[in-house]
Amino acid sequence: MTGGPRGRRGAVERVGARVLGVDPGLSATGYAVVEGRERGCSVIAAGTIRTHPKMVLPERLGRIHDVLSAAIVAHDPQTVAVEDVFLARNAPSAMGTAEVIGVVKLLARGRELRSFPPRQVKKWICGNGSAPKEQMMAMVKALVSGDGEAMAKWSDHAGDAVAIALCAFFARDR
Repeated sequence: MTGGPRGRRGAVERVGARVLGVDPGLSATGYAVVEGRERGCSVIAAGTIRTHPKMVLPERLGRIHDVLSAAIVAHDPQTVAVEDVFLARNAPSAMGTAEVIGVVKLLARGRELRSFPPRQVKKWICGNGSAPKEQMMAMVKALVSGDGEAMAKWSDHAGDAVAIALCAFFARDR
């Protein structure tokens, strides 16, 4: 497969390099810190930041900012990778997602910033830009090492964040 993880040893050559991957969303933002290792990539931290729709916007964005900022301080990633906004039928939802992306881009200050459209993430992880969620999650778990119990508890958002971080590694040798 061209552009994907298989046969891409160069994609993880930077042992010790860390990427913060973010799957942005106003109600649920997935995040993951992935580290390049000699034999692939390992998930150091992953989770989902949830905000309630009844919270005022500055509080919601502030909560997302605070959790992501703490992850950056704790794990010091060299790169921040975020999924591009996907403008579908729900424009208000897309606007909220765009605002979260703005927070992520601000937090990336002083670090390499990468962004990937959703179809590219799916293509690089699964070889198919239209891959279903189940296939994405299975491939992500197959591509990384980490705590199996923790991986079993990942939300789709956290799994997507791991995929986005992996794409930053794959993009390095392009």
